[in-house]
Amino acid sequence: MPASIKRVAALLLLAFLLLAGALGYWVANGPALIAREDNPRRILAEQRIRRGSILDRNGEVIVETTGESGAYQRRNRYPYAAPFTGYYSINYGRSGVEEALDAVLRGTAGSDPARAQVDDLLHINPVGRAVQLTIDLEAQRAADELLDQHTGAIVILSVPDGEILALSSHPTFDPNLLDENWDALRGDPAAPLLNRATQGAYQPGTALQPILLAEALSQGAVALDAASEFPVNPFPVDAHSLECRTTSDVVTLADAFRAGCPTPFADLGLTLGSDVLWQMVATWGLTDTNVIGIQSTAALTQALPLNTTEALRAFAAGQGSVTVTPLKMAAVAATLAAHGVMPAPRLVSSTQSATGAWRAFDQPVAGYVASPQAIGDVVAAMPHRADTVWHAGMGLSGPTTLLWFIGFTPVDNPRYATAILIEREQGAPGSDREAISIGERLLANLPH
Repeated sequence: MPASIKRVAALLLLAFLLLAGALGYWVANGPALIAREDNPRRILAEQRIRRGSILDRNGEVIVETTGESGAYQRRNRYPYAAPFTGYYSINYGRSGVEEALDAVLRGTAGSDPARAQVDDLLHINPVGRAVQLTIDLEAQRAADELLDQHTGAIVILSVPDGEILALSSHPTFDPNLLDENWDALRGDPAAPLLNRATQGAYQPGTALQPILLAEALSQGAVALDAASEFPVNPFPVDAHSLECRTTSDVVTLADAFRAGCPTPFADLGLTLGSDVLWQMVATWGLTDTNVIGIQSTAALTQALPLNTTEALRAFAAGQGSVTVTPLKMAAVAATLAAHGVMPAPRLVSSTQSATGAWRAFDQPVAGYVASPQAIGDVVAAMPHRADTVWHAGMGLSGPTTLLWFIGFTPVDNPRYATAILIEREQGAPGSDREAISIGERLLANLPH
C-alpha cells in the first residue's frame, strides 16, 4: 500500500476516534451540560415554559406567569412575600419556594425520562403546575405592616398543626425588579436577600428563659416561688449587659421570669450543668432548622462541653454557642400553647398533579418535648393580657441588640403562636417593650 494512502487512512482513523470520543463525551455529560444555568438552549427552553402559580391557603395568587411563550415573565403580586416565595431569574437562578418546588412549578415533577426526551425532540414544552402554601395573605400583610421599617422578622404559626400563616422578613426586595437591582441587592449591607425568619442565626438572650424554666421544673431543680439571691443584677456581655425589664417587686424566680431578669437564669445554668443544657437543646430541636424545605441556617453539629462557670452562665443567659431562628422561636411559642407538643412547621399545603388534581404535601410529625405540668407552670408564670400570653426578651450580638417577643392567643384555646425579632444597633432607641407592643397588636388583630 502506498505511503500516501496509509497517511490518509491514519488521518481518517484519527478523525473517527476524535469524533467517537466527542460523541461519547456529549452522551455521558449531556444531562449536566443541559442543566447548566449558562446553557443558551436551557435559557430558551425556560422562556417557553409557563411556570405554575404560587397560591396562599385561600387560593389568592401570590406569584404568577404572564406574557407569551418564548417571552414568559414571572410576576409577584405581593412583593413582600419574597422571603418565602423567593425569586426566579433566567440570569440569577432561583430561591425559596421557587427553588424548592422548581420541578412542580416547571411541570417536570414525576415525569417519565423517556417521554421527556421525546417531548424535548418534538419541542413539546412541560406545563407548569401550581403550588398552594399555608400562608394566609391577610395575616402576612398584618405582619408586614407592623414590622414596617424595622429590621427583623415575624413568624405566625397556627396551633396545633404548625402551619406557617405569615413569614415576614425586613428589609426585603422586589422579585419583579431582581435582574435590574441584583448588584445593588448583593452589595447592600442591610442584606435584603437574607430571609431573617429562617436564615438569621440570633442569640436568644433572655427569650431562652421559657425553655430553660420548663427543663428545670421537669428536673425538679427549682421552684417558682424560690427567692433568688441576686434577682435584678445585670448580666455582663462584653462591654454591655442584659438587664431586667423592671426591678420593682422582683423577689422570686417567677418574678424574675416575668421581668426578663437574666441573672437568676444564668445561675440556673450552674444548677443544671452542661449535659442537661445540651440535652435541652436537642429535645427542643433548637438547632434543627431544615423544617420547611426552603433554605435555612445550618444546624449545630457538635455539642461542646461547658467546662467553666462563665460558659455555663452565658449559655443559660442565652448568650452562648447556640443561636436560633425566629421560625424556631415561633415553634417554641406553639409548644407552650400546645402543652408541650412541638409542631413541625410547614409552608407548603398541596401541589397540583399533571391531571390538575391537588395532592396534599407531606405533613411533618409533631414531637413531644416537655411535660404538660412543667409547660403549664411556665405558661401560668408568663404575663397574660388581652387574651394573650407572652414572654419578651433581649439578646446581644456584637453591636446589635436583639428584641424578642414570643406569645400565643387565645389563652384557653390557642389558635395562633408568634415570634417577633427586631434588630437594633446598640445605642439606638428601643427596648423589648417595643417588641411587646408589636406582638400584642399582632395577636389581638388575628381572628379569634
